[in-house]
Amino acid sequence: MNRMSRWLLVLTAAAVVTACGGGDDEEALPSAAALCGSIGLTPKVLNGANCGQPELSPVILLNVISGSGGATVCSGTLIAPNKVLTAAHCLPAGTSRVLAGLWGTDGTVVGIRASSWAVHPQYQRGASVLVNDAAVVVLPRGLPNPTMGVLVSEASAPGQSVFVSGWGAPGFELAVGYARLTKVNDTSVGYVYEGKLSNTCNGDSGGPAYRAIGGRQGVVGITSSGTVADCGAGDESLYTNVQSPSVINFIRAQAPEAAYF
Repeated sequence: MNRMSRWLLVLTAAAVVTACGGGDDEEALPSAAALCGSIGLTPKVLNGANCGQPELSPVILLNVISGSGGATVCSGTLIAPNKVLTAAHCLPAGTSRVLAGLWGTDGTVVGIRASSWAVHPQYQRGASVLVNDAAVVVLPRGLPNPTMGVLVSEASAPGQSVFVSGWGAPGFELAVGYARLTKVNDTSVGYVYEGKLSNTCNGDSGGPAYRAIGGRQGVVGITSSGTVADCGAGDESLYTNVQSPSVINFIRAQAPEAAYF
């Protein structure tokens, strides 16, 4: 099985990169207001799933720059004021700089250069999955954006619905989607996208799959990989299971101040 990381190669670090639209026969896609409202935002366009006011979002745009000058776009979740949870594959060997997008109310954006980052020490590319695909980026100061906690009190299970969010293809704007989990194991949570509900795509790597408990949204997965190049029907989308003991212990060690509930 060919597994493709969900990051995006770009030409410059200034490039701004949403989730693919559209998988399930039994559940309707929530309204744009409900989708964007899951992270405290409002729809950018009528009946759309792109969300305005990224300065109010915990889902962060990351530009990752290599020593050779190439750059990739990934997404991440602000789990503490200066710490962004993302995917390990977004920070390969040779990474020289990581920039987190800080948005102004006028739509302008500047890159805040990370002071450090940590990749899960047991991260590896397996034959059919990216194992321990988790990392934490540390910023030199806190962002004004709200944070999102990590859900640990209720185990993920097939049949649960999740929101997914990121800065990836096809719209390259902050977007929120909705999906239902069909696969849950110690390594990953995920589903096969059948052309309905939503799917993540290139540039969404590192962004969250999340759901609400007691009125609070909590991360349950980190966007990791898929099997179809254009993220279309038949794509097996996998998210790192943050409740895996190996992954949650890593996150707690890197961000003990994050909210775990």
